[in-house]
Amino acid sequence: MASEQTTLTVPGPHGEREMRISSPNRVLWPDVGLTKLDLARYMVDVGEAFITANGDRPVALQRFSDNVEGEQFFSKNP
Repeated sequence: MASEQTTLTVPGPHGEREMRISSPNRVLWPDVGLTKLDLARYMVDVGEAFITANGDRPVALQRFSDNVEGEQFFSKNP
C-alpha cells in the first residue's frame, strides 16, 4: 500500500520547486495536534529567516521514531 503524500510548492533562489511530504497527516505533537504537514508549512514560512540566522552554523537534527513522545536520536550534518 502506497503512503499518503502531499506536494507543496516552495520559493527558492532559482524559482519555485516542489517538495513532497510523505504521511502529511501524521501527528507529531499529540498534545496540540500538529502534523507533519503543519511542520513543513512552518518551515517554508520561516525558512529564509532561519537560513539567514543559522546558515553557516553546524546543525544536529533531533529525530523521533514516532512522535515527540517516542524514541529519539540525533542526526549530525543532516
